[in-house]
Amino acid sequence: MKWLSAGLIFVNLSTVAGLLLGMAGNGLNELSAIFALVSGGAFALAAYLGTSDTSVRRKKLNSPVTEQKRSMSKRQLETVAQQRTSPTARRYRHLWFWGIAICFALFALRSFCWLLYIDGEALKIQSPNNLGDLALHITLIRNFVSGIALWPDNPIYVFSKLRYPAGMDLFNALLCLVHLDLTRGLVWAGLVASLATFYAFFRWAGTFGIAGFLFNGGIVGFEFFKTLKFLDYQGSKTIAWKSIALSMFLTQRGLLYAIPAGLLLLYQWRAKFFAQSNQVKSDVARPPLPFWVECALYASMPLFHVHTFIALSILLGFWFLVGRPEMHRQLLLLAGCA
Repeated sequence: MKWLSAGLIFVNLSTVAGLLLGMAGNGLNELSAIFALVSGGAFALAAYLGTSDTSVRRKKLNSPVTEQKRSMSKRQLETVAQQRTSPTARRYRHLWFWGIAICFALFALRSFCWLLYIDGEALKIQSPNNLGDLALHITLIRNFVSGIALWPDNPIYVFSKLRYPAGMDLFNALLCLVHLDLTRGLVWAGLVASLATFYAFFRWAGTFGIAGFLFNGGIVGFEFFKTLKFLDYQGSKTIAWKSIALSMFLTQRGLLYAIPAGLLLLYQWRAKFFAQSNQVKSDVARPPLPFWVECALYASMPLFHVHTFIALSILLGFWFLVGRPEMHRQLLLLAGCA
């Protein structure tokens, strides 16, 4: 959890710092990019040190002092559950996790390592869904790198300001300005974001959450069992099958940041507002993320993905209406700071 928090804050505040420096300096250059990335790294270190991992806190909960605070009935239920679990089930309890992890790794490597590659004299892409999207993202990155004044006009539509949430493209532009190759920057951003998404889903919803993200798309997936061939079923004109991983996560680069950041915020709010009753009060009082990290992730979300920000805001508004009175002050504080 510490590394996830630090990585997201690095991308977040490097991008925000780059935006502010670009607005103040009438465009980005190598010096401003270095300063933005160094600033993001400093904040990432602070986020790493300030984030508390619940897996570490669970060890404290298992200490003899804390065990005395737990009820006898709770301990008896846990003992009965362990006795009812067969040794075979305990031995292979991680089998599903590693199976899903291998599938996710294959998806990430195949999708992003061949995101944009050279085949002879041709420049090709791996996914047909990414043909128009990737061209737009490369155009935006090149536009930022050129030193244009921020916030820029739309490079593909005349007489119009850029209204696309181009936070990830701005971050990749910072990497290009410090002499990281564009293609390698796109590939590494996708691979690291895939790792962050995998871990965020695991901490939020376990193995089932990872599988739900990776294997969604409806019963059309069973078409494989009819042909027993690895074909591009999502590209078929007769089947309207849209997989979130292939048609959104791969193409909309804002989701590379928005999905792990959104899941981290949901994880934070679950620990903050809906802590389990069997936890001690000192553990409930301290959520995993410092407040400034929580506020930074939420407030800057429109720069990366507007729809994620809207969904999170609707959720917070619903909790404000139906939540406990002690939640109102914290929600108002978060909304006010954002």
